[in-house]
Amino acid sequence: MAPTGGADVESGWRRYGAVVILALVLLLNHTDRLILGILVEPIRREFQLTDGQIGFLVGPAFALIYAVFVLPIARLADRHSRVKIITVCLLIWSTATAAFGLAEGFAALLLARMVLGSAEAGGIAPSMSVVSDLFSARHRATAMSVFGLGASASVLLAPLLGGALVSLVGWRWTFGIMGLAGIPIALLLIAFVREPQRGRVDGLTTPGAVVPVTSSLYRLFRRPSYALLVLGFVLSAFAQFAMFLWLPAFFQRSYGLEPAELGAKLALFQGLPLLAGNILGGVLADFLARRDKRWLARMMMLGSAVAAPAAAILFAVRSETVAFAILAAPSLVQGLSIGAGYALVQNLAAVHSRATSSAVLALCVTVVGVGLGPFTLGMLSQHLSAEFGPESLRYAFFLVCPIFAAAALSFGMIARFLERDFEDARQDHP
Repeated sequence: MAPTGGADVESGWRRYGAVVILALVLLLNHTDRLILGILVEPIRREFQLTDGQIGFLVGPAFALIYAVFVLPIARLADRHSRVKIITVCLLIWSTATAAFGLAEGFAALLLARMVLGSAEAGGIAPSMSVVSDLFSARHRATAMSVFGLGASASVLLAPLLGGALVSLVGWRWTFGIMGLAGIPIALLLIAFVREPQRGRVDGLTTPGAVVPVTSSLYRLFRRPSYALLVLGFVLSAFAQFAMFLWLPAFFQRSYGLEPAELGAKLALFQGLPLLAGNILGGVLADFLARRDKRWLARMMMLGSAVAAPAAAILFAVRSETVAFAILAAPSLVQGLSIGAGYALVQNLAAVHSRATSSAVLALCVTVVGVGLGPFTLGMLSQHLSAEFGPESLRYAFFLVCPIFAAAALSFGMIARFLERDFEDARQDHP
């Protein structure tokens, strides 16, 4: 297959500007899905929803439809213009976000969440593929860290902006404003981001033919590092998204915080440390990987290894101040691992299947992490509510501790296979 695009975006300000714009796309992508967390309580009260219904809304309603679309969209992105695909999907999910504020019942909320999931399936995988064609493997973790700022910044922005807006204009207008935010970012994409030539930064004049999906999946999963990476990401995402989407409700119920105050504190003690770790993590990962590539996996292991005991302490203490202080530690360390993880996903894939590699990861992470994580926690909280009342979420949250520990074990096992699997990916060129 001839290279798609071919514009020279591999040098100068355009390559850095493109990554920043794609980071803004990722910021909106994650903020639009996470902002529901800070708005759960007013929505639940207005429609008299159970924790099980809320868990289904924030989890499976998004994840299952995402799973249907993510791989087909990624296959299109491996063949056609990734920038155009990202732009169209961005406009659709922004429309769905705005429509969420018009809902008059659970069914309408469900439909809007499903449309959001279908369109957001076209955001991350094509974007990661574009970034990989802008920066060589030597600098890819740093570039992915810059791109990943969008994800970590959303953890800061979603509660901060959502808490402020819901206090000023209510939850419906909050969704409307977030939907309108997609328009200027789409215009930036159209005006400034050009399609890079596939494989050029890796020394290829042509990326080769796009192989069938079954062959791509076989080539990816024959590398133990990739299979373990997906497993670790899935386990970590299960715990992380359960925390991201239920933590606001926990602090509201257990400590009686109002949305504006809660949003500011979550931004300070969760979002800001995650963002700071993300900024440092990519540069640190590239520096350490030049000496030993296994550090990419070790940084992923560290993030989950710290999160497991920190989560246990966070939900065991009865002090709001101590709980927020403890929240900062795993947030910082997990931020350090973002660039390393994104780089591993791309470095373990051949040029012709990078969007597919990202999509497979996004599919597994979304179905299990976004889908089952919040839903399982919500159902467990509902089950425990008869015994523990408003504190049922506190006890349900202890589920995430062994999940984080299992993720750390999976990431730690990657190191023994990494050199061999990197070479296999480099040689995989049809």
